[in-house]
Amino acid sequence: MKLIRKISRGLFSVTAVFALLQFASCNLVMVAIRNVPTFFEAPADVKNKIKNPVRPDARLSALWIGHATVLLQMDDKIIITDPFLTETAGEFARRVIDPGIDIENIPACDLILLSHSHFDHLNLGSLSILEEKSGKKGKLVFPNDMENYLPDYKMKTVRLGNNSGYSSGIVGESRIIDGVKVTAVYSQHWGGRYGIDGYLWGDKAFTGYVLEYNGMTVYFAGDTGYDSLKYKQLGKQFNIDLAFIPIGPCADCKQCGTFNHVFPVDAVSLFNDIGARWMVPIHYGTLHFAQADPMEPLYAFREITAKDEDPGRFKILAIGEQVVLLEK
Repeated sequence: MKLIRKISRGLFSVTAVFALLQFASCNLVMVAIRNVPTFFEAPADVKNKIKNPVRPDARLSALWIGHATVLLQMDDKIIITDPFLTETAGEFARRVIDPGIDIENIPACDLILLSHSHFDHLNLGSLSILEEKSGKKGKLVFPNDMENYLPDYKMKTVRLGNNSGYSSGIVGESRIIDGVKVTAVYSQHWGGRYGIDGYLWGDKAFTGYVLEYNGMTVYFAGDTGYDSLKYKQLGKQFNIDLAFIPIGPCADCKQCGTFNHVFPVDAVSLFNDIGARWMVPIHYGTLHFAQADPMEPLYAFREITAKDEDPGRFKILAIGEQVVLLEK
């Protein structure tokens, strides 16, 4: 299998095959069409970007950089999720808005979390930027088999087992990394780099994460579909303070999601199932997908959560906005 993957990776590096695979899955024809206008205009500016994101008054804070990228502070630890800091994700998707922080203001990160290897989550250019920023301090954390898509980095790499795509159990491997307990947890998604290859080779390199440090617990969902039973089980195993949960991409954003992606309705259900204290919605507003306007998930999410008994649980951030959840 490893030999087949190596051969396939070599073939995929050929531009024509690469393009074919991109167009062959996940409505990427429509993704490309929707992204054509973005290549003729610059991404929108983010006003008043934060220059000093490490807060001396904060125990727990989150700065949304865009898409699935969050800069998380847990006391003295700085963690970034699925870093996407460049203008493009793959060949056909360009950001519609700048990253929510300038690169020179990104601090050295203790942990860099990768949930899966799709282009909008595994951005190699961004990892090179973070390697330069973080040096030996940075630890690159990823699920089993993602190493097939990673070049060699000077950063220490930490591979976590994920029960072969959570085919058995909802909790994978746990490690203590620089004092932070990192646990790979259930995700309902698919692997691969080019979309279709994840199905062809049965790639299972996908995961969510639970981070535990100094009495605080944070959950990062990555990309996932919804399974109420499994997420209720997850909520029983962890006392989660803060959850980063995707709400897009979606077609009819007021309907339930697909097998691989939650929409706003089941993102809220997932949040309730795990029993977290706060939720920050992510995975919208940054890229054109085939399904809808980049901001459409947020419109539906606002309408759904406005009816909640405690709407303050939902921390909706603008790109570049930071929220402090726990103060010192």
